[in-house]
Amino acid sequence: MKVNLLAPEGASGGFTIPNGGAVVEDLDLDPVFRAMARDDQFILEVVRTVVPRSLSDPDLIRYRQEILADCCTHPDALRRLYDIATAATSVRRWTIARGREPQAKLRLSLEPLSALVDQLRELRTACLRFAPVLRSAGLSELARRLVEQLADEYLDQIQHYVDLLHFEHGLQLSAGLGPGNKAADILLHEPLEQPRRRRFGLRAPHTFRIPNDDEAATNYLKALFGRSVQPVAETVSHVTDLVQSFFRALRTELAFYLGCVNLHEQLRGAGHPTCFPTPLPPERNVLRCKDLRDPTLCARTGTAVTGNMIDADGIRLLVMTGANSGGKSTCLRSLGAAHVMMQAGMFVVAESFEADVRDGIFTHFRVPDDATMTSGRLREELGRMAEIADRLRPTSLLLFNEPLASTNEREAGEIIGPVLRALTDTGVKLVLVTHLYDLAHDLYQRHDPAHLFLRAERLRDGMRTYRMVEGEPEAGSHGLDIFRRIFADDRSPV
Repeated sequence: MKVNLLAPEGASGGFTIPNGGAVVEDLDLDPVFRAMARDDQFILEVVRTVVPRSLSDPDLIRYRQEILADCCTHPDALRRLYDIATAATSVRRWTIARGREPQAKLRLSLEPLSALVDQLRELRTACLRFAPVLRSAGLSELARRLVEQLADEYLDQIQHYVDLLHFEHGLQLSAGLGPGNKAADILLHEPLEQPRRRRFGLRAPHTFRIPNDDEAATNYLKALFGRSVQPVAETVSHVTDLVQSFFRALRTELAFYLGCVNLHEQLRGAGHPTCFPTPLPPERNVLRCKDLRDPTLCARTGTAVTGNMIDADGIRLLVMTGANSGGKSTCLRSLGAAHVMMQAGMFVVAESFEADVRDGIFTHFRVPDDATMTSGRLREELGRMAEIADRLRPTSLLLFNEPLASTNEREAGEIIGPVLRALTDTGVKLVLVTHLYDLAHDLYQRHDPAHLFLRAERLRDGMRTYRMVEGEPEAGSHGLDIFRRIFADDRSPV
């Protein structure tokens, strides 16, 4: 049985798109993953795997969103199912070397199968309890299938045969004579439930005793029993494998949603807004958000976090400028994280968010200097740009954070300008945080309707709000503001 919580049955085409390898590091998503895990190492491994792989189909995104909405509304149901799946995956399964007796293989499969049948009963009971309140197609369908296929009569029958296969009352088989008077057509019969009582303690007919010390006869009978048990041992072992595989898949897919619920509870408890975004096809080229916040900052700190409102419909190039520590990089990361979370089927940290899905999300942020001194920073940056360009598709999203800061402004503008034009001409959506005033000003002067310019807001008294507002690119870093703030109370002569 398939779980189908990450995608419906038969889903294909545009299921997952691997993003750039540096996305998690550049967007600083690891604190988000740790908040999702709450010290559960298994959940941490799952979210690190699932979240960075983006869905490219809006219908698949909405499928996960509906399931997650169910989980957020009924977290007790989610945690109960996850606990059952976790207990089932912890059932110890011993293995046996190839060539060993089939009876041993059968015995080593029966014990875990019996324990797994108990877990299937608990799973069915939980589904019966929570099914009436579930609304999503994914969870409702899973609960329905489990209730129908794991009927009490069916599970009782499995347990009945598991008990019989211990052969506590003997093993019954039949065989005929083949060529050379060798045993043929060996058939294992249904095990005896209770031995028949005989008057005066007489044994049942058709029995015999092997003479003492007849090793050859004993080995022959063992081989005969092994041949009769072999098909049953293989079947029981295979069934045990299937049930364990189902519980592993169930635990893995539930772990993703439990991680999302953990994060949702933490963010809402701290007063941060969350919403399910509206995913749109890439040809729509839409980006609208209200009170968008960086989830990493929200997960790390209990203090207030500034949000941004952006309306970038039809925009191919979004340029952010302004003084350092004004909120540009934070806004960039919040946009990137929102796209990653939306395309994983999650909520985003915003009052509202609407965007077209991107066929891959890539980042180009500054990295530490090469400790091996094998290449300079400019060469390293251009090398990463080339690698990204090879993987970009016409509907990808690329986030640039202060590119080419290692060279002078004239050379940087001459290098990055043609790159931006080439990428936007092919349909790639770009978000650029830059200190290159000449480049930003030149782009602004073109009055291209597909370009949008934001700058870090600064009040008249020089205070920063850490919000991004529409406006012409700014030159300078407001050094005088910093000077006045530091030396405002210094009355000594300068």
